[in-house]
Amino acid sequence: MSAVSTKPAALILLPEAPYPAIGGGPLRSASIIEFLAAKYDLEAIHFRLAGDADPAEMYPRGYLAASHTLDLPHHSKQFWPKLRRNAWRGWRGIPPLVDRFSGFDERVREIAGDRRFDLVWIEHFWAAPYGGVLRGRAAKLVIDLHNVESQYFTSMAVDASVSHRLLLERFSRCALEMERRLLPGFDLVVTTSEEDRRRVGGCVSAVVPNTIPWRALPDVEKSESIVFSGNFAYQPNQQALAWFLAGSWPRIRKARPGCRLRLVGKELAYARSVAGRAECIDFVGPVEDAVLSIAESRVAIVPLLAGSGTRLKILEAWAAGTAVVSTRIGAEGLGAADDEQIKIADGEEEFAQSVLDLFDNKGASSRLAQSARLLYEARYTWESAREILLELDL
Repeated sequence: MSAVSTKPAALILLPEAPYPAIGGGPLRSASIIEFLAAKYDLEAIHFRLAGDADPAEMYPRGYLAASHTLDLPHHSKQFWPKLRRNAWRGWRGIPPLVDRFSGFDERVREIAGDRRFDLVWIEHFWAAPYGGVLRGRAAKLVIDLHNVESQYFTSMAVDASVSHRLLLERFSRCALEMERRLLPGFDLVVTTSEEDRRRVGGCVSAVVPNTIPWRALPDVEKSESIVFSGNFAYQPNQQALAWFLAGSWPRIRKARPGCRLRLVGKELAYARSVAGRAECIDFVGPVEDAVLSIAESRVAIVPLLAGSGTRLKILEAWAAGTAVVSTRIGAEGLGAADDEQIKIADGEEEFAQSVLDLFDNKGASSRLAQSARLLYEARYTWESAREILLELDL
């Protein structure tokens, strides 16, 4: 006879597969699951594209007591279908991705049945409407906001074309209305930074920073290159790459003709379309070990002009011992001081000069990287996240 578990029961709902833990969203979700699986008999509801592998098969052994998979309909990533979807969303007043994961209320109710979970945890605002479906099944209902969607759309609208800006502003208003309506229904709203916590004021909230697993400093020789890592299907990364290539990269190339730009991450087709005919770019693509790949470059850049949450690409660069140049919005929420753990520059010329300064002054670059590595070790490992989650008394 198998032993009866004495652990409390938890249910987690995940719009995005957490494993393999590569990239911002999966890394955050995986850190949460690593904590929950140790404390609870953890059951998971996953969404996936039809035909993809079952997300539960990617978990470390023993993490899940049970899992359920909801198959999403096919969604074309081509330009015109995406444009039609977003126009329809704007007309109906529904922010992107909220509708993508909607329509499974009855299936979720069926999975939960008449059970009472000690904890129900929902990942991403996209799945926030399921809080109402699961409210009666949860002793404690929590949502983890990887981003604050209203802030994300507001920031994206700043440098958009007139027509695109109107749509993004519409999405921002719709997301804000949903945040105000849905978030107070949760017992706890978790954000990645104090800045985002203030943006969801009026809710019981807590900050659990984005973190990555602890790892030793890679022992690799750095090349005379710059690295930009991320998912290049993500619009803020596309916008950032276009901005950097148009204004900063020509200045850097003129001063250092041998310097190369390495693009590390998923969806290189988007990166290639943004890069156009720009020279001296290495399209590295997705890698199993982002930290090791970033460690191969002298400088990591985060030229983001929009977004919410905090950037795991910066944490990976800090873990790699690679100095970082970022815009102010790219560095938001991490508590890093300019010229101490990071170089912050917002203008095209200033950004280029900050990169060149780090190439020209290896001592300053090394000091910046060492200080950032200490900050990563103190605040931004999974062990740090575990301690904060323990304090929340979930």
